[in-house]
Order: sequence, then C-alpha cells, then structure tokens
Amino acid sequence: MSAAPDRLAIISDIHGNLPALEAVLADIRSRGIETIYCLGDVIGKGPDGAEAVDICRDLCVATVRGNWDEWTAGAGEHPTHYWNRERLGPDRLGWLRDLPGTAEFRLSGQQVRLFHASQQSVHHRVRQYDAPAIHAQMFDNTDFTGEGRVPDIVGYGDIHIAYIKTLPHKTLFNAGSVGNPLDMPLASYVVLEGDYEGDAPAPWGISIVRLPYDIERAIAEAEASGMPDLPEYASELRTARYRGLK
Repeated sequence: MSAAPDRLAIISDIHGNLPALEAVLADIRSRGIETIYCLGDVIGKGPDGAEAVDICRDLCVATVRGNWDEWTAGAGEHPTHYWNRERLGPDRLGWLRDLPGTAEFRLSGQQVRLFHASQQSVHHRVRQYDAPAIHAQMFDNTDFTGEGRVPDIVGYGDIHIAYIKTLPHKTLFNAGSVGNPLDMPLASYVVLEGDYEGDAPAPWGISIVRLPYDIERAIAEAEASGMPDLPEYASELRTARYRGLK
C-alpha cells in the first residue's frame, strides 16, 4: 500500500486580521497539516499585525515578503504604515525587512516557486484575467527570483482573489487572502498534496479552501484599536469589494 501524500498549506495576505487567521489555522489543524508557507502581507490593513507576525514566525516553514510588509518595515508613508510601525516594534520590523522574496521546494518531481506578487517584484501586480503570455512570464527566472530551477508550479498572493490556472506543462495558482479576501467574504488558502521534497515523478494535487470566520468580531477589534481607515476596512471585509473600486 502506498503512503498517504504529504499535505501543505499555503496562506497569504493575512493583513493583521487575527480572527480570520485563527479560523484558517484551526481548519489547517483539523486536516492534520503541519507544513505551512506564507506568501506575505502578514501585516497591513487590519489591527493585529504584531500577533500575525508572531504566529507566522512560530508556525510557518517560510514566509516571503509582501508589499505591505516592505512598505511598513521601510519607508511607507501611509498613515496605516506609521500606525503599524508603532505597534510592531523594532524586532518584528527587523524580521519583516529580512523576509526573502521567494521560497522554493520540490513536490512529486515538480519545482514549486512561491512569491507574493510576481516574478518581477512584490509591487508588480498580475491579475487572474491577464493575458496568457503574462501568466507564462510568472515562471521566468529574473533578478528578483534568482537563477534556480525553472518552476513547474508557481503560487502567489497579492490580488486577494483565489484561482488555479493551467498552462502548457505549468500550473499557476493564487492562494487568495486569509484576512482581506476580495472575491467573496470568506477566508481562503490553498492545500498542496504530493511527495514533499520528492524528486521522483508522483501524483500531486492542489485545492482552494474557503471558510467563514467572525467578520463582525474582526471589525469590532479594529474599531477598538483606533486604527486608520476603519470604514474602508469594514466595508472590504463585509462585501469583499476593493475600496478603490467606485
């Protein structure tokens, strides 16, 4: 009898939303998954960035740098960046500054590459409806990704919209968002199955998990914290509609 496949959780875009993160982690534990990768934006729009950083430091095999992580730990000038810096403190800000741009591993003979936004940088956005040629470029080796093995599977976050797309001999997925989903008001993450760190060809699979969490608790905690942009944050959590859309 063959051994059961390994299972990995890929989480992304927590954005300081502790109720959503707690719900996702409880679901991950219920599935017996112990290996977790995070695709960045641990902090940002929500109030619980410090708690999210501590959890990711403790539980995740690797966390890659997101644009909000970079802005807040660097020279971002939005009021939320300043507000988060004061709450995070120097040790957590140092951890955010030191996050790598990418993480890679083998899965059933496939090379998996993870990053936050694209093969170019944490700020270059690729959307689910972009042209196939743009999606194909996500597999390129660049100055940002380095010159390792060309990936067969690429996973990213940033756009807060979960999807899976197949290209010729390639698979592209977006893990959506734990704490700020913008496709439906449900937390999302991805489960990968296969032979973790295995070089030999073997079965593998990918699935998107969506789950409810206590949105009103998250909004109440945000209100109690005195964070900036509360109305915009509350609207995004309730409607899954990006604040920049009119």
